[in-house]
Amino acid sequence: MKRTVKACVTAVLVAGAAVVALANPDATYVLKSGERVTGALTYKGGAEFTLIINGQERDFSPDDVALMSFVPGDPSVSELQKLPSSDNPPELDRHMLVTRGGQIIHAKLYHISRDGETITYDTLEGSQPVRGKTIPTSQVARLYISASGARSVYASKLRGLSNTASGEGGGTGVIEVPANQQWTDTGITVRRGERVAFFPEGQVKLSEDPNPDFVAGPAGNPALSLPRNGLPVQVAPWGTLIARVGAGTPFPVGTRGGTAISMPAAGRLYLGINETQFGDNSGAFTVRLVR
Repeated sequence: MKRTVKACVTAVLVAGAAVVALANPDATYVLKSGERVTGALTYKGGAEFTLIINGQERDFSPDDVALMSFVPGDPSVSELQKLPSSDNPPELDRHMLVTRGGQIIHAKLYHISRDGETITYDTLEGSQPVRGKTIPTSQVARLYISASGARSVYASKLRGLSNTASGEGGGTGVIEVPANQQWTDTGITVRRGERVAFFPEGQVKLSEDPNPDFVAGPAGNPALSLPRNGLPVQVAPWGTLIARVGAGTPFPVGTRGGTAISMPAAGRLYLGINETQFGDNSGAFTVRLVR
């Protein structure tokens, strides 16, 4: 009887969440790691941000979220350049809201409604603080939570590297893969079985320690003999250039000598570093992609 009651209660809760998800607007959280997570926007109070994914609520720490996106595509360089330049901006300049009409609003996020339909914020109008302004989510393109996080995710775009491999057919593009973040969005969507060639250059440092074993090229550094148990790709050396499609299993890219790799799935292509901790890393790989 207890098992039956518990199962019924669980089913009701899941069904309730699913009903909410049907009504709530979709949002994509772009995390500081470069990962993108899409679900139905909701808010249940407290500091954490929440999405409803497959009927279940999933919480995200504000420390992990770079921005919320409500429209497809990436932000423009001119939009990113309007982010606060300081990592500790004034209170009412902490976040940045961009409307679908292109208006930039520097503000402090105050509240998201439970149904995800409205966003409330505090801002300055002229020199006067205005509290509790509300905008429908349907009018919002992006809401930046962390200026530094967004600049890190879109570092290659801000540094002027060309990323022209986003077309459906052939093409080339250059992506910068910084060592101090887990994943870098290439900006391209691949098809399952599509072949992509990688031409990486550069080197990264995996620690502030001056030991040369912590310096790695795209093929990693086999001399770094630390255990590989926690690495995304355990068969590859520390520091190896790696990739993944969507939220799929990471795979090694290394140098490859331009040899094309068949994509294991359809979805967004990410590049990263075979590493477990990124805070004290430096340097970057520059990777030319040929589809």
